[in-house]
Amino acid sequence: MITTNLQLRNLMEELTGNESTGNAITLRTLQPKQRLIVQDQALQSVYIIRSGVTKCFITENNERDYILDFLGEGEILGEIEAIRHTRATCTIEAITPLTVYTMSSVQFHHFFKTLPTFGSVVLELIATRLARISEKAARQQLYTLSEILPQLLSALESQQITFTKQDLSEYLGISVRSLNRLLKDADNTTI
Repeated sequence: MITTNLQLRNLMEELTGNESTGNAITLRTLQPKQRLIVQDQALQSVYIIRSGVTKCFITENNERDYILDFLGEGEILGEIEAIRHTRATCTIEAITPLTVYTMSSVQFHHFFKTLPTFGSVVLELIATRLARISEKAARQQLYTLSEILPQLLSALESQQITFTKQDLSEYLGISVRSLNRLLKDADNTTI
């Protein structure tokens, strides 16, 4: 459920320690509930998570949030907008204390074009994320929520992070009330 990419995080450690590339990268810290990126905002930077967990969500026209993913160490943020030269497609909010590597969009393009390892790691990460989000959408179409919820709760337990019911309902695309009903039904079937 929380995705990570230690290969990219380790590469960023190398780049920040290198004299020729280190000056182009800064560190930024955020506290839980602080937003790094806001949907529809013009972005000037690309971020890579050094430590912590964020949620990536879209706010729909009806003002409801839908969580696309939970992102952890080594995940990149703002890269799609930098590549496509568009405004932010989603909001990124810290769930835990967060530290990110920050570079300008121009620097991101430079690294992407001149550092083959950086470019290939970023491409693989984007492809993996696309596949994961597609699989999530397919699962939500093929299985009932009562089938998905136990798998989700098991994944949360294995990652030892607690999410609010609001976050879980937004991840599943349902109301908190519906989530509570599902949790109650799950408790009744295990008795």
